[in-house]
Amino acid sequence: MSIRFKLILSNILMIIIPLIFSIVLAVFLIGINLEKSGLRQYNSDEITDSEVQQAFKELVSVLNDALNHPDKFEDLEYLKNIDNKLKSMNLGFCFAIDNNIYYLSDNIDRLKFQKHIILNADKNETEQENTFGSLGYINYKFELSDGKKGVIYVFFDKSPLEKFLAGFITDFLRCFLIIVLLTNGLLTLAVSSSIIRPLKKLKYGAEQIKEGNLSFVIDEKSSDEVGEVCRAFEEMRQRLKAALEQQIKYDEERNEFIASITHDLKTPITSIKCHIDGLRDGVANTPEKIDKYTDIIYKKVLDMDRLINDLTFYSNQNLKKIPFNFSKLNLKAFIEDMVDEYKFQLDKIGINMEYEYNLPDSTQVKADSEKLKRVFSNIIENSIKYMDKENGEIKIDVKDRQNKVLIGIHDNGEGIKQEYLPNIFNRFYRADPSRNTSKGGSGLGLAIARQIIEEHGGKIYAESKYGYGTSIYFELEKVGMENEKKDTDN
Repeated sequence: MSIRFKLILSNILMIIIPLIFSIVLAVFLIGINLEKSGLRQYNSDEITDSEVQQAFKELVSVLNDALNHPDKFEDLEYLKNIDNKLKSMNLGFCFAIDNNIYYLSDNIDRLKFQKHIILNADKNETEQENTFGSLGYINYKFELSDGKKGVIYVFFDKSPLEKFLAGFITDFLRCFLIIVLLTNGLLTLAVSSSIIRPLKKLKYGAEQIKEGNLSFVIDEKSSDEVGEVCRAFEEMRQRLKAALEQQIKYDEERNEFIASITHDLKTPITSIKCHIDGLRDGVANTPEKIDKYTDIIYKKVLDMDRLINDLTFYSNQNLKKIPFNFSKLNLKAFIEDMVDEYKFQLDKIGINMEYEYNLPDSTQVKADSEKLKRVFSNIIENSIKYMDKENGEIKIDVKDRQNKVLIGIHDNGEGIKQEYLPNIFNRFYRADPSRNTSKGGSGLGLAIARQIIEEHGGKIYAESKYGYGTSIYFELEKVGMENEKKDTDN
């Protein structure tokens, strides 16, 4: 329920509830005051009980209008209508603004009553019974929208009816004001609490954020505009918390990244420095030693060059600065080229390489061939580095996965312990806690492979059993088959 609807409903109830209770109250008070005044036993051809009830129903309506629509009393036609209704019940009517008569029943002396109003201006209180000549009257004061003071006067003959009216109207007005005040108070409390409660929650949330605390929850069920603001605030808090946690994670990764670069650059630089010092100091005093030292220096320079190249590629890829040239790639031909490229090299070091292709020869994938070649190279070179068996094996297999293909690269090397497996695609991660670089590599190979496969819209993951080997799996999207079918149909 919207705030606007709540306010409209409360205003309607502010009129209806006092009106209903006032009618019930009037009926109840009529019975009591009829007994008190003796009017029940008073026989009159002019006034009946039904007419009395009608008169006070009219008074209820007039008082309600004075409370809720005070400006109506500046309309002479409206006042004449009230006067005519009361006149038919032997009652007179007057309305004054700021102690000046604005309307008066024609059977009452205007000049005399004007003087009476001025003389009794300081005496007449709301609901007080007064006398004007042979008439009695009850006055009711209220305020117009422009700030002027309005007073309603209802005249009656002094008789049993006078006693009845005096008692009834006094009791009625008192009870009516109590009903209005209670209704107003309860409705105000109900509407304001539905607004103030969530606003207090918002204030609490804002104070918590100001203190740097995002670990709280604003749970607001109301469906009004303030409830929507609370839910938007809670969503903002969740996003701020997630962004802060992500920023902390990025900061930790950046610090780790810098530490890893420092370590992986310092190691070959230290080795190069030591061997250059050996050459300068004459430690390498034979041609064989000189060749050995220069070979080591050259290998370390190559390691640094490879590290810098991998680091540049990884950083540029992170910043989305490296373009991908996707095209339709015949997967079988590509894998055969990769196997031919590595098979001779692997045979020389005692590693057997083979592949198993379980798809149609014409299967094509969407890929950047150069980037995909780097994925295969990084994974295969990783398998070579960690091969600890005399009869090493590296196998590539390709399986169908509906609109994708699943490529697996398996080896029977030393494998990876399960606690290290989830982290192997992180940058600079090595399963060796000492970050031993004796086997070479930048520590970025699998991280780069993950970047490339994710840019291809696939995912990459690993399975391994320590001591038995490792399998790396990744997916590629198949293309061309639907288009070729459409072309054939056309």
